[in-house]
Amino acid sequence: MNSSLYIATSGLNSYQKKLDTIADNIANADTVGFKRREASFEENLAISIENQKAANREIGRKTPNGIRVGYGVHLNGTQMILDQGIPKATNNPLDLMISGQGFFQVGKQQGNHTEISYTRNGQFQKSPMGNGTYRLVNAEGYFLLDKNNQPVEVANNSDFSVNEAGVIRTSSQQIAIVDFSNPQKLVNEGGNIFRFTGAGGEIRANTTSTIQQGSTESSNVDLSKEVTDMMTTQRGFQFNSRSITYADQMMGISNGIIRS
Repeated sequence: MNSSLYIATSGLNSYQKKLDTIADNIANADTVGFKRREASFEENLAISIENQKAANREIGRKTPNGIRVGYGVHLNGTQMILDQGIPKATNNPLDLMISGQGFFQVGKQQGNHTEISYTRNGQFQKSPMGNGTYRLVNAEGYFLLDKNNQPVEVANNSDFSVNEAGVIRTSSQQIAIVDFSNPQKLVNEGGNIFRFTGAGGEIRANTTSTIQQGSTESSNVDLSKEVTDMMTTQRGFQFNSRSITYADQMMGISNGIIRS
């Protein structure tokens, strides 16, 4: 098959995935604490070197051992952009915002253990526990955790108040802010919730960021930039689609010459 077909097809696939990334950014422009993502590409030639380590399986090939011909590009991945979103005052004491880097620790009960996840979304609401206290939970049902990985619980007859260090006024609990040596290794679970697998990085306490009560963090999506990127990406998609059409016409002409 004509190599231009391979190249243009890989371009179509890559541009489509970039469009999906941009669409997700635009759809979450109003999601509290959302961090936009950027798609990056890599030449297929770069993954065609040393892709066969067993020399005995290379016998008879004309190219050097381990070398394959690579055409076009592929999506190398999407990077989470961790720029701070704009603060938005809500005057709701249950709304919290991290000023700086880091994530809230949130948990969900799974059997007899707590599954810990992470989020930048600080919109919480009361969840009565039936013992005179309530927990702070988000829309996905995850409850806020303190630095000891225990659920934050507040007495029903007391107002919830927290200082910049995350210490709750009516108790000794301190809301946890954690950071990661490589935040790109976080796995997106949906609903602006992330899971840490422990692969390729480490978790650590964040002592430099602060908590603002009564505010939320807007997403860091710039709609004007996203729309511009979308138009540029669509133009690239169209060019690759046209390349496939031209390559198909060239093959048709070649086949016609051969038959004649």
